[in-house]
Amino acid sequence: MNRVCEILGITKPVIQAPMAWITSPELAAAVSNAGGLGVLGTSAGSEEIKRGPEETVEDMRLAVRKTRELTDKPFGVNVFPSVIDPYGFSKAIIEMLKEENVKILVVAGAIAPEEFRAWKADGFTLIVREMNPTVRGAIEAEKAGADIIVATGCDEGGCMPSLTSGTTAVTALLSEYVNIPVLAAGGIVNEKMALAAKVAGAEDVFVGTRFILSKECRAADATKADIMATHPDDYIVFTQMDGNARWRTTPHKHGIEGLEANKRGDLNPPSGSFFYGMLKGDPDAGVNTVANVTSLIKSIDSCEDIVSELARPFEEG
Repeated sequence: MNRVCEILGITKPVIQAPMAWITSPELAAAVSNAGGLGVLGTSAGSEEIKRGPEETVEDMRLAVRKTRELTDKPFGVNVFPSVIDPYGFSKAIIEMLKEENVKILVVAGAIAPEEFRAWKADGFTLIVREMNPTVRGAIEAEKAGADIIVATGCDEGGCMPSLTSGTTAVTALLSEYVNIPVLAAGGIVNEKMALAAKVAGAEDVFVGTRFILSKECRAADATKADIMATHPDDYIVFTQMDGNARWRTTPHKHGIEGLEANKRGDLNPPSGSFFYGMLKGDPDAGVNTVANVTSLIKSIDSCEDIVSELARPFEEG
């Protein structure tokens, strides 16, 4: 039994990354039913933009309940430490998860030892992803009770680290310095890349982009078509969050303007809306953000087929 599978109660060593807006109960349940771990990201399943914590929490409660209707397998929910959650959304969502008996948290952003210890005391299993992964951060998270560490390289889609280490380098480093399992994140789009992650020291993979291009992902067909049509040399990478993060995107308005803003010294240009962009399909409304090897994906497949392919290197010994 793979250690990650044992900790999470799953049968395939594949975790679906929590992607804002474009995850849903249907996607998470499909991954979990395939043997991996499905994860609900922020606004998962929501059909409109909510304005406050109370509405957001109740929408997530409905998503949790719908996921449970679709699978009897484990699934997780994305949350954030309070230092990057100023409006208290995650604090309220964690209270809701206690009520709904969801036990797996995918914690993104900062290392927060006091909160980690409190969540462990409440019975949660913690998958921890530091925005800019460091050896010191991984060690600190392990000491605070983290069960699994995510090693995110600059190969990833989504909110990329500002550090420039690739997935294999970060995975090798973190797995050398902690005793708990490490997941590789960034560019894991096929069996070959999953094998590379395993060789580097990963015990499992943490996958976003490949699941965008799945049949069950609710991203707009226009979004999927735009991603599939983009040449690998045409991605745009621009810096945001005052230099603490970056976006890689297909070449449209926010990417083009963001890169120009960076050249002028602006390290916090707007990235637009995931709701109107990736979910609704207007490429100029946001960033269609993907891994740097997305062109290796040749088809839109079922979550079952994707999970089976990515798990294969870890099952072959």
